Amino acid sequence: MTIALHIEGHGYLLTASDTQESYPTGEKIDSGKIISAGRTDPLGSISVTGAGDAMYIDALSQDIVQMFQKFKGSADGLEGRVRHIVRAFHNVHVLPLMGRLHDDNLPRYFLLIAATHRGFRKMWSVDRTLLIESSDFYCVGIGKGLATSLLNRLYPRYATLDSLAILAAYVIYRVKGSVDGCGLKTEIRFINSSSFGIGFVPQDLIDAWENLFRKYDLLEQEMFYQAMNFVERPPAPPFPGHEEHFEKAFPPQMKPLPEIVSEIESLRAEFRKLPILPSQPLARRTQG
Repeated sequence: MTIALHIEGHGYLLTASDTQESYPTGEKIDSGKIISAGRTDPLGSISVTGAGDAMYIDALSQDIVQMFQKFKGSADGLEGRVRHIVRAFHNVHVLPLMGRLHDDNLPRYFLLIAATHRGFRKMWSVDRTLLIESSDFYCVGIGKGLATSLLNRLYPRYATLDSLAILAAYVIYRVKGSVDGCGLKTEIRFINSSSFGIGFVPQDLIDAWENLFRKYDLLEQEMFYQAMNFVERPPAPPFPGHEEHFEKAFPPQMKPLPEIVSEIESLRAEFRKLPILPSQPLARRTQG
């Protein structure tokens, strides 16, 4: 059980997931779920993550990444090779179990693949034998419904690397707080068709963003009340001299609008101080 997503915009492909891995014993561990690789000839990078049975996800992800590192054909040829690996993996590792295991006990795995190859950008999702090309964004895992709903509402019209990464972090933050089985840290990586290697959003930066998300959470209800013209407090009874007691007994249910605007401006200023720095090191190849 997990939440994972990929998202595209501004020439970048981002892959993000939570890091909680659960065992039947109830134990939870912090584990990275994204496998990445980059190559120079021809120029390209790939990131793969998934949800479902962890061993099947790892095995299939490694097969795809190893093929990618050696592949030199066209972008269409790359899709054909990935589709072949997906189907062959299912035929070897899942098909023999059908009829021998109850359907609920059959391995289930869903993958997200983001790749750049010869200047092309590709994103695919995998569900057993199905390979589906996706655009803008796609989610897998137990938190897919909530994550997809948030991305549908919040995907920016004018995307930047920072806005996409913050959006990915926010979506996973919300899912981790709402869906059982998703949690611990958030991992985000990004690739670009015109550069070599895998970019990492540093963990301390994601942690700082999440602290600001918590501040936003406190404001969201008050912004809704203000926008919908809810009453500040119930009408005061016509008893002169009791105004102070009444205001203590019935505090306002929202901050004054100028105060809310000031806090939003403060949040904007804090996010401006926390960009993804262009100088972040790019990794030649990483797994895990």
